[in-house]
Amino acid sequence: MHHVVDQAILILKNRKVSALFTTPKLLEALSERINLANAGIKGVFCGGTTMDPQYTRFIVEEVLENKIGFVPTYGNTLMGLAAHRPLTPEDNYSITYHAPQPRATLRVVNPDDPKKTVDYDTWGRVELTTLTREFFMPRFLERDEALRRKPCKQYPWDGVAQVRPFGAMTKKIVEGVY
Repeated sequence: MHHVVDQAILILKNRKVSALFTTPKLLEALSERINLANAGIKGVFCGGTTMDPQYTRFIVEEVLENKIGFVPTYGNTLMGLAAHRPLTPEDNYSITYHAPQPRATLRVVNPDDPKKTVDYDTWGRVELTTLTREFFMPRFLERDEALRRKPCKQYPWDGVAQVRPFGAMTKKIVEGVY
């Protein structure tokens, strides 16, 4: 990862860059070598790997020093990018994502019986349905698990929170961006 950080720092020092699209670990590594706010960064789109509440707090308060906008991202080529519910103190840094409806819908289902949706604030496997003019993929079981979250005013449909690889609580999983 050192060569990627070296390249990013070279660009940040020699070009006007105001937004980054990166993974949490790469963002952390960058911040250890350069002050991102002083480098002109105003916002960060961050995703690709797990961000639990403790790590999210670390990114917002310590890496970005509450000076840089933080936009957590979750998505794939079947769904596109899900919108995140704006973080509030009540969320305790737990990120909730809402699918880009009507193109895609997300459900959190019982891993042993995917026909059943789990209760709110309960862990389950993420299920994706995608419908576009060109493509229909019903009830695709993602390789993720998440907490099911209630709709909110801005997104009046269920959300998924604390997304992580499926089975992360039962076995060691190596995460990567692919």
